[in-house]
Amino acid sequence: MLAAHAGAQENITAKGVAALEQAKRSAVEADKDIRAAEPPPPEKKPPALSGGESASERFDKAAEGAFNDRSKTRTIDHYRSADGVVIERITYAGKSYCVTSSTVNYIPGILHDSSKAREVTCPPADAGWVRK
Repeated sequence: MLAAHAGAQENITAKGVAALEQAKRSAVEADKDIRAAEPPPPEKKPPALSGGESASERFDKAAEGAFNDRSKTRTIDHYRSADGVVIERITYAGKSYCVTSSTVNYIPGILHDSSKAREVTCPPADAGWVRK
């Protein structure tokens, strides 16, 4: 088989090469004629949106209506008592606790670090809390 293939390559002539080149040109011209006769392919359009709104507007609308789980959100409120003590109410996962780091009510003889927050009893909810 290889011998037949090698023998065929030895018999290549200039006339055969010219005929091959002419066949390629004819095929290209025929392809152009066929494509010119066909209608152009339809343009790809984005899917029609309902209500005339753009995709980004639809996304914004859906994002605004999404559920935001705030049960794990930490909120901090401040309360300043009449004697100057600042208390922070920290609410997380539906539970609250209050801390203070104030030394206004410092009792001599009791050792504690005034730079660390201490847990205290929370004032009532209507005491005038301010969201931090």
